[in-house]
Amino acid sequence: MVEQPAVADAAPPPEAPAVTMATGDDRLAAFRGLGTWIDLYDQSLLPEEQVAIAVAGGVQTIFAQASFTRTEGVGEPERLARLIEVAHDHGLQVMVWTLPSLVDVHADHVRAHDAAMFTTPRGDRPDALGIDIEVTAVADVAERNRRLLELLTAIRTQNPEVPLAAIPYPPLQLELNTRLWPAFPWPEVADLVDVIIPMSYSSFRGTDWDVTVGWNRDNVTRLRQLTGDDNVPVHLAGGIASDLPHAGAFTQAVLEAGVIGGSLYDLHTTPAEVWPALRPLTDLVALADGVPPTTG
Repeated sequence: MVEQPAVADAAPPPEAPAVTMATGDDRLAAFRGLGTWIDLYDQSLLPEEQVAIAVAGGVQTIFAQASFTRTEGVGEPERLARLIEVAHDHGLQVMVWTLPSLVDVHADHVRAHDAAMFTTPRGDRPDALGIDIEVTAVADVAERNRRLLELLTAIRTQNPEVPLAAIPYPPLQLELNTRLWPAFPWPEVADLVDVIIPMSYSSFRGTDWDVTVGWNRDNVTRLRQLTGDDNVPVHLAGGIASDLPHAGAFTQAVLEAGVIGGSLYDLHTTPAEVWPALRPLTDLVALADGVPPTTG
């Protein structure tokens, strides 16, 4: 079992009003800096413990799964509500994410809407919404792409105030495995979302330093080429934390690629020694505000 930072390491929550999606002027705030992931199966820790680990690691946003293809509405709403409230109490943002199948776009849209509009007992809401684009159940690729764009359009139209992320396979993986999702509609997706979070899992290519840096950095370069936008906002999801012996290489790639944030999957499997290697990513939030990065 991976040893996690003790819960007592976290600072007490500051006195602060509840944070909602409408707070602040920066639509990209929830995607900046250091993030971490929590899925619906991560229930071995209480939400308070999850947030304490995130705070001790320097995390600025938690990406929490709200639903997937078989849930009705939001799965585990009580846990999610507590996670959002405790995270907000500690100054963290929360992006909720959902996994659509594209078999039933209406059902996918309802789940996404329920996640985006989820409200805790005290009135907190998520700070952003992510759409995990990886299910290939619709065999006809043209139809799959049509349904994906239909879903993103529906979400954007119904909830234009919601900061929205697409979470697709990385472009280099799709070019290596041409049967996975050929002709992915990169420009159209980029036009419908605020940020793209490619699942750039470098450990599938190798775990040495150079491979980790190159795979992540080159995925960003290729993504910008495919979208036709050198300034498309990107947050790098760099793979399974416990399979990445050189987490500092991922941090180097994020900083070299000029993206707005980075994260490893997931909070429960991140070894304690990995968090310090990721901490330089927290400076990306300050840089967005024009504040010089910390030194030392």
